[in-house]
Amino acid sequence: MTLKQVVTELQKIALTQRNVRSTGYGDIYLFMSNPSVKWDVFYVTTADNSTSVEGLDRYTLTCFYISRIQDLESSNQLQVHSVGKEVLDNIARIFCEKYDCDIYGTTYYTFFNQRFEDLAAGCYMQITFEIPASTCIDE
Repeated sequence: MTLKQVVTELQKIALTQRNVRSTGYGDIYLFMSNPSVKWDVFYVTTADNSTSVEGLDRYTLTCFYISRIQDLESSNQLQVHSVGKEVLDNIARIFCEKYDCDIYGTTYYTFFNQRFEDLAAGCYMQITFEIPASTCIDE
């Protein structure tokens, strides 16, 4: 399975999540400065190059969940953080079940507030998938 296939599959799974309406890959600041982005967003950046070990391919990615928040005074950021963690957990779990792969190493979450085109909050995780090298996806 190639990096592009991994990202594409994660995006497809993300769009099945109740809250996710947009996905992207690459430079998150360029994507999020686009006023036509539909909230909520699942976004992937490459954290590390892939490696192959003992018949396994490893891909390290940073996956984001980002949503709009109201003004900071009466913000819904705690709800965004909670939903984001759940969405990212679901995406990783579904991907691993579908492709019989494991998460290698540590998964961690960081919560943030950020001004893109709009005031946003979210969370992200850095995750390494360990996928059997023989795994193929029909195009």
